[in-house]
Amino acid sequence: MSPHPTALLGLVLCLAQTIHTQEGPLPRPSISAEPGTEIPLGRPVTFVCRSPVGVQTFRLEREGRSEFNDTNDVSQASPFESEARFRIDSVSEANAGLYRCIYYKTPRWSEHSDYLELVVKETSGDTDSPVTEPGSSAGAWSLPRSTEGREQ
Repeated sequence: MSPHPTALLGLVLCLAQTIHTQEGPLPRPSISAEPGTEIPLGRPVTFVCRSPVGVQTFRLEREGRSEFNDTNDVSQASPFESEARFRIDSVSEANAGLYRCIYYKTPRWSEHSDYLELVVKETSGDTDSPVTEPGSSAGAWSLPRSTEGREQ
């Protein structure tokens, strides 16, 4: 008989808890919009998705669409949080709707964030031209890639 059966039992229980924890659901990401959720026609908006650190990919989805946008351009917002940014250079009425985020952390996808509603406001008497960054194209998503379908 081993002189340390209690230590061995403790190790087994610790490993079992670690494995069980890894099998549970990943924390839900959060989503926000900068400068806000009501954007004047032709102005830019950036969706910001946040989650715990260690994320490989973020995905921005729009309700009712089979298209989505993935990015591996993930930065560390704080010691405990990762983030990804999805920019629309010049919003149109077609961009209005409900958006949500999801992320991939090996070996699986997280749960979805809550929905965020983007409202595009008509501008009245606004003669300013749309704001775009150098090298961007007005009305286009400035994203690494767009993918059709769902891989979950």
